[in-house]
Amino acid sequence: MLTPSAFRLLALLLLAAPPALAQAPAAPPDTAGGGADSARVRTDVPAAPQTPAQQALARVRAAVADSSAFAPVGPHAPLPAALAGVVWAAPPDAAAAVDDLLAIRRAGARSVRTGLVEDPIVLEAATLLGLSLWQDLPVENLPAPFLVARTREVAGVLAEALDRARPYAAARHFGLAQGSDTSDRRARAYFEALTALVRERGAPGTQTYYTSRFIGDDRAGRTVDVVLLDARDRDPVAALRAWRARHETPVGLASVGAGVRPGRGGGWRTPGSEAAQGRALETAFNELGAVQPAPAVAFVYRWRDATDALPQDPSAEVAGTRFGLLAESGEPRPALDVASGFWSGSQRVFAFDAGAPVSRVPGVSPVLLLGWGLVLGLGVLYATVPRMGALVPRYFGRRDLYRDAVKRGFDLSVSETSGLAALLAFSAGVVGASTLRALGRTDTLSAATAGWPAGAQDRLIALIGQPLVLVLLLALGYGAWLLLNVVWLNVLAGRRRIRPGQALSLAVWCRWAWLPLMVVALVLASVDAGLATVLAPTLLVVAVLIEVVAGYRMAWDLQSIKAVPPTRAVLFGFGLPFVLALGGLVWVALVSRDEAAFLWHLATRA
Repeated sequence: MLTPSAFRLLALLLLAAPPALAQAPAAPPDTAGGGADSARVRTDVPAAPQTPAQQALARVRAAVADSSAFAPVGPHAPLPAALAGVVWAAPPDAAAAVDDLLAIRRAGARSVRTGLVEDPIVLEAATLLGLSLWQDLPVENLPAPFLVARTREVAGVLAEALDRARPYAAARHFGLAQGSDTSDRRARAYFEALTALVRERGAPGTQTYYTSRFIGDDRAGRTVDVVLLDARDRDPVAALRAWRARHETPVGLASVGAGVRPGRGGGWRTPGSEAAQGRALETAFNELGAVQPAPAVAFVYRWRDATDALPQDPSAEVAGTRFGLLAESGEPRPALDVASGFWSGSQRVFAFDAGAPVSRVPGVSPVLLLGWGLVLGLGVLYATVPRMGALVPRYFGRRDLYRDAVKRGFDLSVSETSGLAALLAFSAGVVGASTLRALGRTDTLSAATAGWPAGAQDRLIALIGQPLVLVLLLALGYGAWLLLNVVWLNVLAGRRRIRPGQALSLAVWCRWAWLPLMVVALVLASVDAGLATVLAPTLLVVAVLIEVVAGYRMAWDLQSIKAVPPTRAVLFGFGLPFVLALGGLVWVALVSRDEAAFLWHLATRA
């Protein structure tokens, strides 16, 4: 037993020992996740680096945490969130998309129309920024039966989007179709089914919409919550009033803005200039702010021009027109200052250089000049070529004398008939060019060429913008058609041999109706654009009838002139091509009748 003095000596020795000897052995670290030692070990391991998208989201959080970041900065009240919208094509990179949304919010916008957003980081960024996302499903330019046929497929895509959007308050609007045939009542079944799915599966407050090209003839408006109209390069207030005069469904504007022609300078009085774009946007905002009731939503078209990474809009940008508040390079246009001024309330009045005065005298269309020049040339040919003056009354009054003149060689010479054929070919070119340009005023061509490569669409629209070149190409095409008819006549004549002048006369004279049709086409170029668009398809139908009647008369005249048996001339010479052409039309009607009906609706109703 230790004495008190021995106990004190032992205690002194223990206190003087090194700390490692004085402590009990340490327990092994708890790698299962508990205890203080575990916490110490985890802090020793470097944190995983953030991805660029997470870094961009962190910038959004920092901006939102700053109470002054998005506060009104001007003397005016900011536009309501519904009117502070912009169309946005999301970059494929999530970090760039989040940075874009932050820039859009800093500019004052609070509504964004875009495609489906799949990245949760982008959805979270939009929610943090207080943006309202209007997401368009990838359904565009479809006839009504095509919509109905795709209902189940699109419903699956929509269901996934609804589930993905549920945790994010920004994602509460879904566009069920863009620019499809809502003038056909059959489309209602598609919209009703998808709207019912949204009601059943979507988060509370989720709404449906579609964009419509048809104001007076829309038949599906009551199946969705909102209908959006395209008002690019148009009067947005007039579009709203026209819709409300015919429908009760709430209406908004899918696209507002004026186009810019790259490289075009000048002041706001020069169409296609950047100054004109800014002034048009200023006017539109002032007018929309005075409309009562206000539109359900309004989107400026668009945030940035198309680049290699951003998709084009074939209904606008393919024509060489740009609508972006930012250029392809990211350089802001004056229109961005206008939009931001109204969105944030910082400014309502903007100064733009007026530029040189624009002449109020409308320019004369080169197609119009060419057409009337052809009429004058035909008059000169009739007055200066005696044999033509003698043949005209025979053709229209005494067909037997006309056939006898051609049979005996009293008809026009090859050179004179060739001149008449050239006039006829250019007349057909004028008719075709006038019709295409009239259809180009609607979305018919853009819908018809929606499946083409962007480069091919560019070339087509550029060609329509060069009317003389278009007339020349169409005239060359029709001239080749006339030569094909001459060859066909020689095939039908067989051993009886038909002279070139005779064959050309038979092929040309029976197509005289192209000349008055060209006059109608010239009048078409001078009337109101809306009326011209409605009449354009009629010209195409009449042109087809002219060719059918001409084919029959050509074959019938041949059997009289060369004693070709009627069975060969009419039944084989006319009947075979007619049956083949009719069969082709029937095949198109059976296979593509829905697409053809949609294009017809665009041409006559949109």
